Amino acid sequence: MISTVRAGFVAEVRPRGMPLDADEVVARVREALRTHAVVVIRGDQGLSALEQAAFTRLLGPLEPASDMRNHHPDSTDVMVVDNSGTTPVVGNQCWHSDRSFLPEPTRYTVLSGQVIPSSGSETLFADMAGACRSAPEAWKRMLRGAMGVHSYDKLAHMRAAIHNAPVQPDYARLYPPVRHPVIRAHPESGTAAFYLSELCLARIEPEDGTPVDISVEDLHAHATKEELLYRHAWRVGDVVIWDNCRVMHRAGALEPGVARILYRTTTAGGPPEAGVPV
Repeated sequence: MISTVRAGFVAEVRPRGMPLDADEVVARVREALRTHAVVVIRGDQGLSALEQAAFTRLLGPLEPASDMRNHHPDSTDVMVVDNSGTTPVVGNQCWHSDRSFLPEPTRYTVLSGQVIPSSGSETLFADMAGACRSAPEAWKRMLRGAMGVHSYDKLAHMRAAIHNAPVQPDYARLYPPVRHPVIRAHPESGTAAFYLSELCLARIEPEDGTPVDISVEDLHAHATKEELLYRHAWRVGDVVIWDNCRVMHRAGALEPGVARILYRTTTAGGPPEAGVPV
């Protein structure tokens, strides 16, 4: 029922005709997520918004949609990611880990394919555990214990620009900058992974005052090298689940005028804990 697509990174779960909320399917998804960052369920699952919300709730506490302009009419817990909609989703072309600007960021994200073009629709995932393992030893020494400052600033200004509206005046009070370990530990396995975001990671602060001679840009360039990527080519009905502790993601480019609609749900997580690189 579980097959490996990329060892330690991507797995596929086959429901074998059972609904996604069946105990056996949920147990297999949880098992796969303990050792993989991304879990793919192929086939036409045909999830409604309410069914997706109910399935996601089995993985953890359900979060409300991150952009209420785009919530599903049947549920404020389901965001409709519609590239042809009147209120575009902001920031999905940047590499990021969901809601890293919060003290307790999102843990799991679930996307389901509702309307998918016949070709050219991808979501890209970058293996942050693999990025940490393959980083130069000098980087690992400098980044051990270092903290990344994650800020809502860029998102606030992007949202204002794309919606042709003023910048949210109280965003700095609602979402003050937070500090998370640059190398974080997986809550269950302890696996060390980089915790980065082109949307939110503003700077790196050393733990002990020792300068960190690594730029945020260099870290992102290393972490998103082609050999660390999985490109999910969408089919109608696919469900993809990922663990934001161990992966960054972004949307692939779509041809202008080609419609794609995904449903998105997320679960709450705890505060990131520092990890030890190997």
